[in-house]
Amino acid sequence: MTGLTNYSADNLLNNITGQIAQPVTPSVFMALFTAVGTDAGTGFTEVSTSGTAYARTQVAGSVAATASFTTGSANVTMTTNPGWVVPGMTVYDTTNSQAIGTVSTYVGTALVLTANALHASSGSTDSLTFSAFPNASGTAPSSTTNGAAVAYAAATGAGFGTVIAWGLYDALTAGDLLAWDFLGNFPWLPFEVPTASNLVSVKANGFASNDPIVFTAEYGGTLPTLSTGTWTGYTVNFVATPATDAINVDTTTGPATACVTTSSGSGMLRKIVQQSIPAGVTPSFASGTIVISAA
Repeated sequence: MTGLTNYSADNLLNNITGQIAQPVTPSVFMALFTAVGTDAGTGFTEVSTSGTAYARTQVAGSVAATASFTTGSANVTMTTNPGWVVPGMTVYDTTNSQAIGTVSTYVGTALVLTANALHASSGSTDSLTFSAFPNASGTAPSSTTNGAAVAYAAATGAGFGTVIAWGLYDALTAGDLLAWDFLGNFPWLPFEVPTASNLVSVKANGFASNDPIVFTAEYGGTLPTLSTGTWTGYTVNFVATPATDAINVDTTTGPATACVTTSSGSGMLRKIVQQSIPAGVTPSFASGTIVISAA
């Protein structure tokens, strides 16, 4: 299901039950997917790097300071500038385990916070961690939303294709998938559907014609069998003739082929966003548009 992968969930449970320490994640990179897979981190189709200018974007990592800093100043002198740190990122001092502020500018080795540092350094070489995401908060579920924009290089060649999801990895290439989600911060809604029908009961859905949707039984229920199309594996389908508490489901937009059930079923469905990224477009996710949650 969307959210933490098996890798992250297993490590979290093993850690809180005293079996292992959490693996160190020094750097985090955000990937874009044109198709999604399983929580085991397999089956995802990432945008091709061949002739497209696509590469994962770094959203977290560490850089050392080269001079001490105090609560009387917003200025911090760094050893180097990695290039991926952008305004809006949260800054943590991992040497003394304290948040010190938010990035305003980072030019050369001069880091300037949006306000005076919240805590002074422990010495002259404190290690600072930068993240596009602030500390998580809230309950049922807890969540964090990007405070800094996440941008990619302008697409070239055939472009990035139609992107439907994103994921966080612990490496620039390959690596472990830590968490993932679809584009569009829409809720999962329960549905039911009888046999020999394409009329899906989904209360107060708010959908419009041709909205892309995906189905799952991972939260409970059993997906129906179909005479046409599939609802398994997060295959993208589309809303047709929406009403307040029900929709028809089609395999494509426009003149479409209806999905007709050959058995009853239930589960959860969700509206998503499909984003075509052709050559010349520079993809960017504004602050407040990427949400990671954990119940």
